[in-house]
Amino acid sequence: MTKFKNTYKSFGNISNLIIKELKKQLKLQKHYATGKLSNSFAGTQEQKGQDLILNITSSKDYWRVVNDPKVAFTVNKQNIIRWVNTKGLDRRYAHAIYRRLKQGKYGKPYVYWEEGNRITRTNFAGIVAKENSQKVAEQLAPAIGSDVAEMIRKQINKNTKAKAI
Repeated sequence: MTKFKNTYKSFGNISNLIIKELKKQLKLQKHYATGKLSNSFAGTQEQKGQDLILNITSSKDYWRVVNDPKVAFTVNKQNIIRWVNTKGLDRRYAHAIYRRLKQGKYGKPYVYWEEGNRITRTNFAGIVAKENSQKVAEQLAPAIGSDVAEMIRKQINKNTKAKAI
């Protein structure tokens, strides 16, 4: 880890940036009923061989379904009722929504929650990655540069007896 100490440190800031943007995107897409998903994100850092890895994970398995509804393979009626109540929709819509989802029909056109027809409702993680890749690169570049300069300095010192400045 010592080879990449500056890069590793900057991962903390990048992790915070990405998590903040994931939460923002969930709200924009109206995927914010209880806040459990939004509050479940965490950043972890690890080194595998020469690679430094930053993982943003969620303790909620259903993030994949929110991100891409096509990966859902079961429909839970109680969860739909809870969602309908949280959204303030008429509870009788829950059965119709459940039946529609059981048929494999998801999303637009939304019949009962018409606001959903006017907003993006999928790929929140992909949108965050695309919109923030430049920011991440700009934040990482100085740290990577410092780490590379330090590695070069150490190699010069190792190969010569003279001190590098």
